[in-house]
Amino acid sequence: MSNLAGAQAGKSWPSRPIKVIVPGGAGGVLDAMARKLYTNLGKTLGQALVIENRTGANGLIGSLAVKTAAPDGYTLLHSTASSMVMAEALNPDLSVKTLRDLEPVALTAVGGVLLAVHPSVPAKTLPELVALLRSDPKKYQSYGSWGVGSNGHLTMEWIKQRADLTINHVPYKTTPALLTDIIAGVIPIGWVDVVSPLGFITQGKLRGIALSGTVRSPKLPEVKTLSEQGYPFAATGWQGVFAPKKTPSELLDRLHAAINHELVQPEFAESLRQLNIPPATPVSRQEFTKMITDDLAAWRKVVVDGNIKPE
Repeated sequence: MSNLAGAQAGKSWPSRPIKVIVPGGAGGVLDAMARKLYTNLGKTLGQALVIENRTGANGLIGSLAVKTAAPDGYTLLHSTASSMVMAEALNPDLSVKTLRDLEPVALTAVGGVLLAVHPSVPAKTLPELVALLRSDPKKYQSYGSWGVGSNGHLTMEWIKQRADLTINHVPYKTTPALLTDIIAGVIPIGWVDVVSPLGFITQGKLRGIALSGTVRSPKLPEVKTLSEQGYPFAATGWQGVFAPKKTPSELLDRLHAAINHELVQPEFAESLRQLNIPPATPVSRQEFTKMITDDLAAWRKVVVDGNIKPE
């Protein structure tokens, strides 16, 4: 699209509803945040933003739908670091490459995942858990996550590399299945999201050990981050908005400004806290792009150093 055509499109956009593809199931944390954000954004833009859930293949199905959509500002992707960065770090041959095929629009949320243990595990901090795994590797032979290449999987592999640990990864198909086994003591250590285990932690059926990322979780303020416990790792979990490649910059700039405006509204920030997600500080599109570039390099190093292979 020429610069003139892009400018003309920017003036008339949006003239019809905008489709937002969310690669997560209806009712999940990603879906809940997206619906809140885009309901508010629709009021600002004067057009409805319609959520379309496209699950499967760790977000690849949703990403592919946006990659092949017309670059006219009427199809967006609301996705996560797990789908947009970690999946590509694990498998560079994916049919969708984030920065090659999509335009980063805005960072909407940050936050990590939770390292949780069964109450019978005596460790209460990450250094204590590392010491325990070193002292009794036969008793604690494995940990779980919600799949190969997931945030929890790659984070634990980085910890293993840094601390020189030997512990096997057991991939689960879903977080609820993993939580069930941690609570039952079938697998006493696992990485889970920051929402699903809250009730179990309150009931004393689980204990939080550490959070990935750099920010503590609003509803688990007592759980320290990896960095606070001597394991600094810059890459973190996040949610963000993307558009098809070649979307006119005028549209991207308008979207970016409108989304960042919503992020700083007190009502939206509180809705994130209720989902146990720290509100994101608005960043420029260039800063978001650099964040993706840096995260890809960091996670790719973890994958290569650990000789981790996709399923």
